Amino acid sequence: MKELKQRILQEANVGEGDIIHVDMFLNHCMDMELMERMGNEMAKRFRGEKITKVLTVESSGIALACFVGRALRVPVIYAKKFQTGYIDPNVYSAETHSFSFGKSYTIRVSKKYLGRDDRVLLVDDILANGQAALALLELVSKSGAEAAGMAVAIEKKMREGGSVLRRMGLRVEALAVVERIEGDRIILADA
Repeated sequence: MKELKQRILQEANVGEGDIIHVDMFLNHCMDMELMERMGNEMAKRFRGEKITKVLTVESSGIALACFVGRALRVPVIYAKKFQTGYIDPNVYSAETHSFSFGKSYTIRVSKKYLGRDDRVLLVDDILANGQAALALLELVSKSGAEAAGMAVAIEKKMREGGSVLRRMGLRVEALAVVERIEGDRIILADA
């Protein structure tokens, strides 16, 4: 997606440990028009796949997942990182580790919202090591649902997440792919 690639090259910053900061338009201060166009593009790529639910993990992927769900006209579920009084105690759960924060979490989805009749599209803002995606896949598997694929705004090709998911047979679609980082320069595929 040309517009997203331009924004990455013009505005994104590289942090320690090759973390790409896109918080100025993607996952903190969000450009809602860009998010809507990204959601529409992701939905377009998965049309015809009979998606019944969109699933993401709290919290950076929620806004993008909402636009994808809206474009596909299906409900959006987000896996919660913390057990609260607002979530049914009858949940599917899985462990994940956040590359960005260096923390492990248990993610949860109420059994009321995910079941064997569902065909699920996973959505996230950034795919690096793939730990969140693997945990989401575990939730889908536990529910008896089927994963239709993974849609991400940015895939870090120099990390193994996308390769692992593809080797598992999961379709992965990224709107922008980071080939590598050279110092503070982001090198995109086909930029």
